[in-house]
Amino acid sequence: IPCVVINNYVEDLDVSCIAIDNIQGAEQAVSYLVSLGHRKIAHISGDIITQAAAERLEGYKKALKKAGIEINEDYIFKTDYSRGHARQAAEKMIDMSQPPSAVFVSSDSMALEVMAVAKEKGKEIPRDLSIVGFDDNPSGLYGPVALTTVRQPLVQMAQEALKKLNNLMQQGKKRSPEKIRLPTELVIRESCRPL
Repeated sequence: IPCVVINNYVEDLDVSCIAIDNIQGAEQAVSYLVSLGHRKIAHISGDIITQAAAERLEGYKKALKKAGIEINEDYIFKTDYSRGHARQAAEKMIDMSQPPSAVFVSSDSMALEVMAVAKEKGKEIPRDLSIVGFDDNPSGLYGPVALTTVRQPLVQMAQEALKKLNNLMQQGKKRSPEKIRLPTELVIRESCRPL
């Protein structure tokens, strides 16, 4: 049966797939925070059982290492992508004795929850905490401030997947599988500031 796996890069099966470069996207987000002068950068991850969350955590660590910033495990909060867990992580993070000045969050919906918690605790975004999300969910435009985020090329991914599937259906087993990683794009809005 001709098939194309979408939004997951499959290395161990002879199947076509198309995914985004989560590592590059996360690295770009964290490098942007570093360029603004942030050194205490936290990460609120999704469920690292998923490829996306594991790769975004890897990109976060990679960017810190490139910048010569020691990875502080206390600044890494592993969640399950839910807003409830994001809320718990944000509360712990903001209440730390030495809280971070910036946070990279694995999804925009979680980042919006972090914003809400910060506001409830009397913090102002980005004055007290810079935030970068991931997804470019339209809801990120309507928080207390517009969310800086990593845009996934979802439309392009769907279009490419349909083209590949059509080719597979036309050519059958003669066609060898293609594995594609699409680049992401950092969208700079209002939720980050230079230190």
